Amino acid sequence: MTTTNPVTTTNPVTTTSSVTTTHLTRTRTSAPVPLSVPVGQALRRAVRYEWRHLAGLRSTWILLGVAAAMSLVNGLALGLDVADGAAPGAAAVAATLQWDAVATQLPLLALLLLPLGTGPIASELARGAARTSWLTLGSRSLAYGAKLLTGAAVTSGAALVGALLTALTGTVSLALSGARQPDWGEVLGPFASFLLFMACWPVVCSAVAVLLRNRVGTALALTLWPLLGERIAGLILEQVPGLGSLGDWLPFAAGRAGLAGYGAPGEERDFLTVLAGSELSPAVGMTVFVIFTVALALAGAYVYQRRDAA
Repeated sequence: MTTTNPVTTTNPVTTTSSVTTTHLTRTRTSAPVPLSVPVGQALRRAVRYEWRHLAGLRSTWILLGVAAAMSLVNGLALGLDVADGAAPGAAAVAATLQWDAVATQLPLLALLLLPLGTGPIASELARGAARTSWLTLGSRSLAYGAKLLTGAAVTSGAALVGALLTALTGTVSLALSGARQPDWGEVLGPFASFLLFMACWPVVCSAVAVLLRNRVGTALALTLWPLLGERIAGLILEQVPGLGSLGDWLPFAAGRAGLAGYGAPGEERDFLTVLAGSELSPAVGMTVFVIFTVALALAGAYVYQRRDAA
């Protein structure tokens, strides 16, 4: 007797559907779960992003190169201003390291590096490219903070390297001329104030660029107001009874007072006070300028987070 084994048939449609369902289930199960990035790590990434963007511009290296060349010239000039083998005074050395900040009302290095402070924000907002940075970094606040930190690091770093070049060429120049070396330790305090001012400068530039959203207007405001506007405002305040002393508290006048801490008591100190346009002490003057920088940065952050990219 012949036994016939039943043949089991498989539905190909059902099999394919089961495999597909299983594959989708595995894919969904094995998908990576997004992890939150710590704020510090995200900020470091944002700063690296901004630095790559800034370092990729030819104009950045041109400005830094010009600053380095002018620092070398400042050091050579330091050895030419002495006579009879005498060492240059502490006031002359401090003024050289500060790029004659008090006499010119604003450090020449700050004016030279002005595009590095305004460019990253002003160009993005003017060209509608800010949205790219926001999407790349994932946060407007991170993008804004990274721009401020990168600008502060670049300008203060340029000031520090420039001071080293000035000191190096100044030492060589004085040695070749037979003059004595100055006491470099006496100018560490004024130079520390200069570094703090240069760190605040790009923060002020970026905040003004956000508030005005105009590259030409930003450049004019950051040059005309410190050089001329505050002088006119101080003269107007002197004519108002009871408000004459407010001119000492204007931000850039206070900043110049913070930089003018190297003058010896007497006529030299009085002359620096007149040039600075403020009678505040160096510590109080620099504190006022830092508070002004922080307040302006917060105002810029408020506007930056709410303004459209176009």
